[in-house]
Amino acid sequence: MPEIIEAEITRQKLAPALKGRRVLKFNTDWPRGFVSEEKDMGKAVSSLGNSKITGISRMGKVVVVNMAGKRVLAIHQRMSGHVALSDDATTGKHSHFVFELDNKRSFSLIDPRKFGVVWYGSEKWFQQQPYIKKLGPDALKVEKEDFAGIFKNSPRCSVKSLLLKQDKIAGLGNIACDEILWHARIHPARKASDLEPREAKEIYKSMRVILADLLKYGGTSMSDWFHPDGAKGTYQDNFKVYKQKCCKRCGSAILYTKISGRGTYTCPRCQD
Repeated sequence: MPEIIEAEITRQKLAPALKGRRVLKFNTDWPRGFVSEEKDMGKAVSSLGNSKITGISRMGKVVVVNMAGKRVLAIHQRMSGHVALSDDATTGKHSHFVFELDNKRSFSLIDPRKFGVVWYGSEKWFQQQPYIKKLGPDALKVEKEDFAGIFKNSPRCSVKSLLLKQDKIAGLGNIACDEILWHARIHPARKASDLEPREAKEIYKSMRVILADLLKYGGTSMSDWFHPDGAKGTYQDNFKVYKQKCCKRCGSAILYTKISGRGTYTCPRCQD
């Protein structure tokens, strides 16, 4: 599942390819996944035509294509999606949203399970969308003091479930959380109220380390996620605890449980 680093890599690779280009045509075979300020699909498609792309940004796991006229085209890849660049307008299997550019190239959201979402409208409208409006501070940008406040303000939550709440901190997903808490030697089921200040600081430090490693290795490509240029991430070859049999630090057998309904991997010795 694409998380913050996969969205950031997508942003980085789309930026030089899209900035300054114009979207000539847009088509979709999955209108249910398209959320537009224009309620009429035909008007939305027409509005997108000949729109100039001014830049690419990101909000948590959402890739934001900024358009001229203070308009936004935003993509959440969700469970199985990835954004692909193509040298022509050819659409591949599961290309449910396709945007043709003025240089004969295109980009598309390829999403086998159809969980992805595409938003299109004014910046003001976009900022008011329920998912976007509730996003907490970005995991790549949050300051140490603000991060510590997340635990103080939600004492009853388990540490892992709190880190997964996008309204508390935006961008972290199941893989990153397991890796971060393993690195910090914190059990994911512990209550936020039980954390000492030094432990919250350790989780923050570990988050910075793990996210940097994820970026270094190009993210995680285990099934459906790829870079826009087709490259694969290799962090899955460097997991410390996620889907591992033995702990990379002490050699203990890794335990698999569920916390708040999410599959969770822990080391019983390092994270007691």
